[in-house]
Amino acid sequence: MQVRMNIFTSSRHWQFWLYAVAVGLALMVRFVRLDAWPLTDEEARWAMQAFELVTGLRPEIGSQPGYTLLTALVFFVLQASEFTARLVPAIFGAALVIAPYFFRDQLGEKPALVLAFLVAFDPGFLALSRLAGSPMMAVSALLLAWGAWRNRYLPAAGILLGLALLGGPQVWAGLLGLAITIGLTRRLMPELSETQPVRETVLPVLAYAGGTVLTVGTLFFWAIHGLNGIVQSLSSYLSGWLAFSDVGFSDFVPAQRLWIALLVYQLPSVLLALIALLRGAWRRDALTLGLGIWLGVSLILSVANPARQVFDLAWTLVPLLALAASEAARYIQPVKDNLWSTLAMTAFTISLLAFAGINLSGLALNTLPAEQMQIRFGLMLAALTLLGVSILLVAFGWSIPVAVQGSIWGGLVMLTLWNLSTAMAAGGLRTYQTAEMWPPGLPARYAGALVEQLREIERWKLHPAQPLTVTISGVDSPALRWALRTWNPNVTFATALTDTPDVLIVPAQTESPELQENYRGQDFIWRTQAYWDEFQTRDWLGWLFHHRAIEGQEELILWVRSDLFIDAEKQTP
Repeated sequence: MQVRMNIFTSSRHWQFWLYAVAVGLALMVRFVRLDAWPLTDEEARWAMQAFELVTGLRPEIGSQPGYTLLTALVFFVLQASEFTARLVPAIFGAALVIAPYFFRDQLGEKPALVLAFLVAFDPGFLALSRLAGSPMMAVSALLLAWGAWRNRYLPAAGILLGLALLGGPQVWAGLLGLAITIGLTRRLMPELSETQPVRETVLPVLAYAGGTVLTVGTLFFWAIHGLNGIVQSLSSYLSGWLAFSDVGFSDFVPAQRLWIALLVYQLPSVLLALIALLRGAWRRDALTLGLGIWLGVSLILSVANPARQVFDLAWTLVPLLALAASEAARYIQPVKDNLWSTLAMTAFTISLLAFAGINLSGLALNTLPAEQMQIRFGLMLAALTLLGVSILLVAFGWSIPVAVQGSIWGGLVMLTLWNLSTAMAAGGLRTYQTAEMWPPGLPARYAGALVEQLREIERWKLHPAQPLTVTISGVDSPALRWALRTWNPNVTFATALTDTPDVLIVPAQTESPELQENYRGQDFIWRTQAYWDEFQTRDWLGWLFHHRAIEGQEELILWVRSDLFIDAEKQTP
């Protein structure tokens, strides 16, 4: 008997290694250059809570108790840095790749494996995995808990559920979306209902979850007040719906930005998911329709929330990627007719789509004259027209399978390249820092330059043995507190100047003749903000390909007392 060997259906041995490859790739893209860029204000706000906890203070633990306490443990074992501040979300982000394995009985083995790779390289999940204090812990732990529960790994399910409850406000968004989805699907499609015996499985899971909350939520009973974070996370989520200002973020984004982020970063997944939904509606496939309901519910909850942030789309990505994986898996199959002809059609499709993309990218350059822009636009349309005509000629003049399969494979390759490009940008993996929609808060891009300047002043000032005193006035920036954390307790924050510290950091618009008389100053850019609402068509096109944006800059002035310099007029021998 002939046995057909296929990496997707042959044995669990191959599946194990392919899942291992997906996890390894996910770890690689999440850990590489994790400390390349300074923390944003929102990241630093959570990281400072963990840092203060390690240094012996008793800070109020906010709505992210899981991140704060686990990161404090990481800081204690290693040291506080940008890398360790983002380590916990990166680990949970990589662990999410395992989740499709627990649902392969419903998704199918091939779609589940494809979904694992989509999760590993999804721009949204990659960005959140490299963001301190992100909802990645809540999303990953809750999905893994669900998967472990339905596979009867009850201790693991309970531990993961406890971690999810400590993961911040997004766990409540996920639970609400799942509750609404399960209620609708049970009413409309009873065949999708889980058949797990509730009493035999839920009670042990809740017991393990309670133990996890008590141990991790108190950091092994060292920070008892960490349990308040669960209540604060629920309060923060509900406050967002009530449009209260104190929900943990300084600025809310307009709803259209969520749509733009979804269409740009998740363009390949959106296209594949739409095709899957149309196919599922035509065939009345219960699983596809159930995922479609979950997609709609999570999208409505994200967009309708007055306190919306782009990362609220995290729960939307789960059913979106599942639908995309189910459709993509249909196209990953052996060649139907003439291998070399199919590969040639694939290469031809890639070439024309790449040519069209290059010309479209050229339209984003503001330096091109109008005539050249018209030429590029015409070349782009010509390439797409030639591709369409070629597909029809091959289909009706040679072989329909070659035309269809070759063009689809070529399109999938280009969509994969688009996905990788946006993922590298969203995750901060490009060689230059880009303007992205997923991270909340304002980036402090020149924090490293400020710290290096202070170190130089401390090294070369008169009386270097004396500690450098730094006063910050009129600047409310958690990222600045984080950058100067190693100078504690010599860093003070003041609303008014009452003394003459060694170093003074104030906003650039601060005017004081006394400062100019007794200090030497240097202005520098601290925070930048993309003006998304002021984008024109050309600006959007430029950002689409290069992720550059029109940005406003917040400038600070670093004042250093004049008598600290070697060339001061009055020096002591």
